[in-house]
Amino acid sequence: MDSRYQNRFLKVQLKLIAKIKLLVVILFIGFCSGTAKAQFFGFSVDTAVDYTVAPDKVTGGTLGIINPIPFLPNFGYTQVDFKDETIDVDEVNKKLDSDVSIKSYSAFFIIPFPVVAVSLGGCIGELTVKSTFSGLSNEPTVSKPVVEAFTKIGLPFWNFLEFHMGIHVIKVSSEIDRAKAFSGLSNYSQAFSSIDTKKDYTGTLTTVGLQIAF
Repeated sequence: MDSRYQNRFLKVQLKLIAKIKLLVVILFIGFCSGTAKAQFFGFSVDTAVDYTVAPDKVTGGTLGIINPIPFLPNFGYTQVDFKDETIDVDEVNKKLDSDVSIKSYSAFFIIPFPVVAVSLGGCIGELTVKSTFSGLSNEPTVSKPVVEAFTKIGLPFWNFLEFHMGIHVIKVSSEIDRAKAFSGLSNYSQAFSSIDTKKDYTGTLTTVGLQIAF
């Protein structure tokens, strides 16, 4: 196995272990805190802290609108952005860079338990990859549909404030070839022939945030 993929696989494993540990801590704190309440009207704001296939930091997060009507779903929006790892095309002494953006719309339900509140939901949306190649002005984009399932574990603090952690499993419909628009050019087709520029962006997103009720 190529060392680049071994390192990527190891990073994914370490990220998942860290998430499991954090979830255990949150649940432990929850059992020592107050009782979860039935939902009221309010909103939630979450920030993205990690996406398993992102080589570095991610930005963005989720917004949610909470309603008090039984059996009526709550609705939300997610946007996450990150820069993918740079690919060096040594044969022509150039670099391939890509910006990745995930945008999706969600519906979810909040289930209050004696200690914690659990949110379960799903999303549909789109992942877009915009690539640049040194020396060329065009910035082609490739988009693929995504589906997402998520859960959030919330800890109540007083009656109007909740801290929660979210785990979002995002499935991209297929791999994306970051260099497809450039590898077709006669000057660079040979340079890209020996480089794997395809990537599956399916991964797990971790978020943390607050819910405020009125």
